[in-house]
Amino acid sequence: MELRQLRHLMAVIEQGSFSRAAEVVHLTQPALTRSIQALEASVGSPVLERNRGALLPTQIGELLLRHARALDCATRDLERDIALTKGLELGELRIGVGPYGGSALVGPVIGRLHQLHPGLQLKTVLAPWQELPDRARAREVDLIVVELSQVQQMEDFAFSALQEHAVIPVCRPQHPLTQLAQPSATDIFSYPLAGPSLLPGMRQALEQLRPAAKQQKTPLLAVECDLASMLKDVLRHCDAVSLMPGFMVAADLAAGSLVSVPGLALGLKARFGCAWLQARTVSTVAARFMQLLQEHDQQLYQLKQTE
Repeated sequence: MELRQLRHLMAVIEQGSFSRAAEVVHLTQPALTRSIQALEASVGSPVLERNRGALLPTQIGELLLRHARALDCATRDLERDIALTKGLELGELRIGVGPYGGSALVGPVIGRLHQLHPGLQLKTVLAPWQELPDRARAREVDLIVVELSQVQQMEDFAFSALQEHAVIPVCRPQHPLTQLAQPSATDIFSYPLAGPSLLPGMRQALEQLRPAAKQQKTPLLAVECDLASMLKDVLRHCDAVSLMPGFMVAADLAAGSLVSVPGLALGLKARFGCAWLQARTVSTVAARFMQLLQEHDQQLYQLKQTE
């Protein structure tokens, strides 16, 4: 039994057909078929079966798949760690970020890292925050930039925390809320709330702020949108209100395209950070990215403190 054959089995199951799997592993279809047949000969049992036209693993095939995925990850981690031990520059960094707060944080940092080290290959993978830990586990990314409550309880992840940032209510200019002398949290919930799919902690905090009369009658979010740029456009064209970390809207507030609700502090905080699998060695490139991210985040925090 060879790792190559196990990877071929993984490809057939993932692609659902021999023809598509052959393209993925860069073999002819007959060559891939022979590889699977050799695997079946080595274990003395079929590893695939057809059920209503679909290719499915047999019981032995399921067992092989579980071990194949673990061996594939371990082999790639070993190759990566050998390169690091030899002091070789990997020259690549893959960063997983969500389309909301994470993407707003890392853009300047990736630009700075590229400016300092133009030979590096930098790749960002944009995905919903719910998917990012699994993307890291699948080795699709080296680091993920997330709101820390996502990963703090996950035993297989290590993380580096950034500063806590205040979450502020924002809306369009000339919004009725901006005309109030002393707006309150109750006033905010008189208008539709727009925001991303909420982490459990933030949802709980908002429900506690929301008047009891509204809690059972209407959904918390009237507009749910995970893409920050689109969400800002929504705010500019209606009376919805959103709650965002200050660094996400600093440029919009400065340009006057959005405004913060004056004189209202809700006491909500967001804390982002970098996370990575504990089983993986942190590369020199990843450590440099995290250093630059810490510096950028500290600058944002200090700027807010001086306002």
